[in-house]
Amino acid sequence: MTGGQANDARDHTRGTVGKGSEATGLRVREAIRLSGLKQRKIASVIGIDETKLSKALSGRRRFTADELLGVATATGVTVRWLLGDESQVSALPPNSVAAAASDDDANPKRTIAEAAWTLFGRYGFDAVRIADIAAASGVSSPSIHYYFANKAELFDAALDYSVKLAFDRQIAWLNDIADPAQRLERLLKLQSPLGRTERGEWSIWLQTWTRMALEGSALSNYPLSYERWSCTVQTTLEDGQRTGCFRAGDPRAMADELTSLLDGLGIKVLTGVMDTEVFSQRLHSYLDRAIMHPSREATAASTAAAPSAAEQPTTDTEPTTATSADRLKESF
Repeated sequence: MTGGQANDARDHTRGTVGKGSEATGLRVREAIRLSGLKQRKIASVIGIDETKLSKALSGRRRFTADELLGVATATGVTVRWLLGDESQVSALPPNSVAAAASDDDANPKRTIAEAAWTLFGRYGFDAVRIADIAAASGVSSPSIHYYFANKAELFDAALDYSVKLAFDRQIAWLNDIADPAQRLERLLKLQSPLGRTERGEWSIWLQTWTRMALEGSALSNYPLSYERWSCTVQTTLEDGQRTGCFRAGDPRAMADELTSLLDGLGIKVLTGVMDTEVFSQRLHSYLDRAIMHPSREATAASTAAAPSAAEQPTTDTEPTTATSADRLKESF
């Protein structure tokens, strides 16, 4: 976790602890129960002690964004379900889990899919064998075939898992961000291939694009998943246009351009052609030129360039302006 993420995790716990926290606690408790996991295990997975978990389950403490992500990943539900199916900051993905699953097959199948996701993301589809996935899952190869007909179905399940990870991350981190500009910046950061998990997702997506480019591709769910991502960006842009912080224009076209830019830059980072600092500079330079409303940038620059009397410099220095690239450079 970066310093910026740590600050946001603390911010997510601020505010009044009340009925919302109690409802979330009840849903988390239900997800844990149906998953068959012990509370001690969940506490370990999300990185808190059992006392804090008990307080959160009873509504006396709010779950942080990272904790909700950990619970959702460990139990197989979505963060949106844990929060009450009300968040609109991210469009629903296809094949999303609407509630905690009580199916006896759900947990082993999910464990296998997660192991396949890790191996496919790290080594690639062709290099991974069914036996490798079985070993990583702690089951036999025949058990794999009980749940999945072949390796292609396993890859489809890994792709669905990637979509779920991205969706959960967006709901957990964006739900409390009211300002559309800040939400867009965080959304782009969440979808950038900079962290270990995000790089794994990008590896799966890049392999998906390669497979879809070949004749006879049967990855029918991916276009729907990508459309969900595009709709999330478009909705954020529309919110920003209504509040005056984004430029006027066709939000669908703007979303297409922005997601295409992120795709191209992300591939360069993933393949080592571009480093993360240049990635950040290119992305936020585009935001300043094409997305952010000039009046908002001028206000931010004026505020940043006008220190208070107590902060007046004692030596001559060149004035600086704060663009979105400057504000977020350290967060990437």
